[in-house]
Amino acid sequence: MESLAVRHSKMGRALFWTSCLSEPLFILYGLVAFILYKDLGATPFQIALLTCCKPLVTILSFYWSSCVTSTLKKNVVLAGLLMRLPFLLCPWIDTPWFLIGAAVNYMFFFRAAIPGWMEMVRKNVRQESRGKLFSWSSALGYLEGTVLTIALGGVLDRDPSLWKLLFFASALLGLIVVAIQSRIPVDEEPPPQKRALSLKELLIRPWRDSLRLLQNRPDFARYQWGFMIYGFGIMFIQPALPLLVVDHLGLSYTALTVGISLAKGMGFALSSPLWSKGLERFHFFKLSSLVFFIVGMFPIFLAGSLWGISWFYLAYFLYGIGQGGSHLITHMAGPHFAAQEESSRYTGVTIALGGVRGAIAPPLGSVCALFLGPIAALLVGGSFCFSSALFLLRKRKRASLFTSR
Repeated sequence: MESLAVRHSKMGRALFWTSCLSEPLFILYGLVAFILYKDLGATPFQIALLTCCKPLVTILSFYWSSCVTSTLKKNVVLAGLLMRLPFLLCPWIDTPWFLIGAAVNYMFFFRAAIPGWMEMVRKNVRQESRGKLFSWSSALGYLEGTVLTIALGGVLDRDPSLWKLLFFASALLGLIVVAIQSRIPVDEEPPPQKRALSLKELLIRPWRDSLRLLQNRPDFARYQWGFMIYGFGIMFIQPALPLLVVDHLGLSYTALTVGISLAKGMGFALSSPLWSKGLERFHFFKLSSLVFFIVGMFPIFLAGSLWGISWFYLAYFLYGIGQGGSHLITHMAGPHFAAQEESSRYTGVTIALGGVRGAIAPPLGSVCALFLGPIAALLVGGSFCFSSALFLLRKRKRASLFTSR
């Protein structure tokens, strides 16, 4: 096995190329609902079904590591292949149901690959450098995504049918990522032989193991409670955003996509190096509470856009800053709390709970926005974020965790 320094260098390059080459398909995935409606004539029911499937497949992806009996790297590589292969058929199959299936399949394996991928990062990158490498690669990918969002929007405005070739080309680029990840050295033992499990045990065991992990690690459980409240607030406000933009602000698609992409992208890219330094200097709870507080300011500033459009772009710049920190702590939480243990279990808990709140918060936010108005929904969502920040700070104080990590 190669030395840690060599593996560290290879993993750094792999993080960079994974972020850059995966971004085009991720951006196109974000446009699936628009493509379905504008080019394929999808019904509102089909759009709603796609929306409902996102949190569901996030929960189901929790079972990937438990059901696939293979090595860590093979799990990541297999998930990478399966998430991209359906899009290679887009030039020949262009029905709404196929694109919905390909999008749902993509999100399932995208989420399923994260625990294994972060465990590979933990094994190959020195602890003091993980935050910096991950933040820089994410910032570069986010900047690329900002440019791509604007460019792809212009391309599709001129010829909407080009989405077929764009998906095909992006999936091909993604296969290069799979090849890169397959060459990363990983120090791991062959997986143990698992006895055959009943369907009931197969469904229950991952949740039982996660509950046991939370019971045995109260610090990790406290973090998950804080992140759950914060994530609930962010998902709660999502249904209110179209109502605010269309009914109250009347923004054009160009003003919306360009403004949001540039403002949020700049905030993310500029703040990512600072968040990585914060990960090195501050306790994880303190850094997380700061992230939650900054993101909580996003809906407050967004509500202020009723009095001036500059508040709208300032809100998304602030959201980009918060997202830079949120992206970092979400992916680094597993390796951080696991320390020298297997981190996949920790990351899997984060993903599964994300699916749970994704199934609950948006419907409640939609009801609030429809009956009380989008501003009320924004303020309620922001209050959840502020509450999560205070929750972690109080828990940290109670545990006398004032020292840096």
